[in-house]
Amino acid sequence: MSSSTHSVLGVAAGSRARNRLAQAKSPYLLQHAENPVDWYEWCSEAFEKAKKEDKLIFLSVGYSACHWCHVLAHESFEDEVTAKMMNEYYVNIKVDREERPDVDRLYMTFLQATTGGGGWPMSVWLTPDLHPFFAGTYFPPGQFRQVMMKLADLWETDPNRCKAAGKQMIEQLREMTNVQSGSHDLPITSLASSIYSRLAKRFDPKYGGFGGAPKFPQPAQTTHFLARYAALNLDRIAGSADAEHARDMAVYTLVQIYNGGIHDVVGGGFARYSVDEKWHVPHFEKMLYDQGQLLASAVELALILPESSPSRGVLTDFARSILKYLPRHLTSPDGGFYSAEDADSLPTPQSKHTKEGAFYTWTAQELRDVLGADSEILEWVYGVKMDGNCDPAHDIQGELTGQNVLYVAHEVDEAANKFGRPVEILQQLLQQCLEKLRLYREEKRPRPHLDDKILTAWNGLMISGLAKASELLRGEEAIQALSLAAKSTAFLRSHVYSEASGELVRSWREGPGPKGQADDYAFLIQGLLDLHEASGKEEYITWAVRLQEKQDELFFDKEGGGYFASAPDEHIILRMKDAQDGAEPSAVSVTLSNLLRLAHFAEDRHKEYQEKANSVLAANAQLLGAAPFALATMVSAAMLTERGLKQFVLTETPSAPRQSPFLDVIRERFIPNRVLIHIDPAHPPRNLARANATLRTLIEDLDKNKGVDVATTVPSVHICENFTCGLPIKSVEKLKSIL
Repeated sequence: MSSSTHSVLGVAAGSRARNRLAQAKSPYLLQHAENPVDWYEWCSEAFEKAKKEDKLIFLSVGYSACHWCHVLAHESFEDEVTAKMMNEYYVNIKVDREERPDVDRLYMTFLQATTGGGGWPMSVWLTPDLHPFFAGTYFPPGQFRQVMMKLADLWETDPNRCKAAGKQMIEQLREMTNVQSGSHDLPITSLASSIYSRLAKRFDPKYGGFGGAPKFPQPAQTTHFLARYAALNLDRIAGSADAEHARDMAVYTLVQIYNGGIHDVVGGGFARYSVDEKWHVPHFEKMLYDQGQLLASAVELALILPESSPSRGVLTDFARSILKYLPRHLTSPDGGFYSAEDADSLPTPQSKHTKEGAFYTWTAQELRDVLGADSEILEWVYGVKMDGNCDPAHDIQGELTGQNVLYVAHEVDEAANKFGRPVEILQQLLQQCLEKLRLYREEKRPRPHLDDKILTAWNGLMISGLAKASELLRGEEAIQALSLAAKSTAFLRSHVYSEASGELVRSWREGPGPKGQADDYAFLIQGLLDLHEASGKEEYITWAVRLQEKQDELFFDKEGGGYFASAPDEHIILRMKDAQDGAEPSAVSVTLSNLLRLAHFAEDRHKEYQEKANSVLAANAQLLGAAPFALATMVSAAMLTERGLKQFVLTETPSAPRQSPFLDVIRERFIPNRVLIHIDPAHPPRNLARANATLRTLIEDLDKNKGVDVATTVPSVHICENFTCGLPIKSVEKLKSIL
């Protein structure tokens, strides 16, 4: 374990005997390896001990980049007296929610059902049968000890009360998950309109976003849906005004995020959320799943806007910021993407204690020392104040006193007027200043702790974002995006996938992690479909088809329809079918989209895919009717069925990115219901053609002309709807007129 890992929790290396977590692979669990708490991982040994000794289980769930997880650890898990109490009365289990989303999902549902809220750190008290009966999030040290003692006393004096409460709660959760299926024939247009209306009411027209502070980007629940709602309705007379408003809300939100302190203007990338309504003061952890989803949303919304729109330029820069950050700090040497960087770090190499945001914030004097006279312009543009620009109301622990979080306080053209310099010169100067600051902090400040486990699901989200970015960007940037996606895909194929069984594992860090969950399959399949459309490589689509077969085998509910979110596990006492979006889209909703797309990639099997898609809608019909906004990603996918998917089959010898006029036309706008299949005349996709009658016919036509030089094959596009294809389009202008 590195010294930086120890320092995250303020425990000196070697100061204590290491507990069982010293053998863990998860960076989060390793952070607790020197606690005096006798921690177990989620394992049979812990459960057997609880039953044998008739002890309660204390379950603590968090993740390595979580600021308040660190605070709880400092205050309670590192305290000898508290640890002694925990060890005497409890079997203590520590879980990385990113490695075990199945455990997290089950007990988070209990926490939310009993308290009305949730979050991490999550603290849950269980009977030896793994039934939850009390839960909370962060507890201050005195309160934490008090709760520990009261529940231990209750277990000793009245264990049946705890058992009855836990058993009753599990039954209630089971009833929640075993909802009666309804009809898959739902009023999708009405459901989509209700989500749009709710977002319109919650929209903050001043600062962007939906609702008040704290503000999370939440692409799955907001910008992802709004982009599709807009793109599918802009060409309709009825509803076009709502479509424009949907687009404008989403675009304005991302522009405000880009201009806010949640965006690391120095090093690129975006923090997890903002504690204030202005997107100014973030919780500074950077999560891979945010970068992937935000990248996809920025690209989609940019493509809805005219090329001349200033906001399109901002959204393109938004995408570039993530592309700048990702390879520098979240990419492994083998190509897989790491999970996260911490919110907390040491202010200097000599510091003993970490502070939140220490790596990212600046005093005015520091900026002047690094930049000299140029600092004046940068300070004005990025809202710097001599005594710091962070409102104390948004700095509970006082760690940002005197510090500045850089954000766009004034546009460059305003600065040009104020300082009497051309815009182009100022833009160049500011970029030079930001690069100096980046190099300074890389050299002088310890980087935040890196969670270097590689999660299959999150890599899938990033592969999607990169594939989409390669279609928006040009030249070397497009090549870079596609290359990063391809390398991550190659890493996943060789490290987390079994060619023999067809199964995925959840994660990789010094070896394979736990078994794969539904989101690992769903998000990776989505990434492979997007990467095929971006690259034209057949291998991605054929792997996606096989992964869908395995997901169906492991997660499809043959009796009740729909998909389970959790893999089969004897210690997960209730398999959830959680379709609600959170920080990430729900796996079942992404699966719905995947099935609809696969029905057109592998069209011979479209009835099979469509039946499973219908079962997803039927299994969630009740919740869709009651709270469609909780399932925005599912409604987004269902909208595609209403409009029908368009299959574009491009026959063309591959060329360098952005050098195909036909591809340029297809990609110049966001078409949510697009399915793009590439046929290279020299190497046609014969494996995919075995499951696609349209491809078989087109490839047969190519085979008849084997003697013809493929380089002279006239490029063409077939557009197919409802599995019926039109005549080949061989004119770029005609394709433009049709689209």
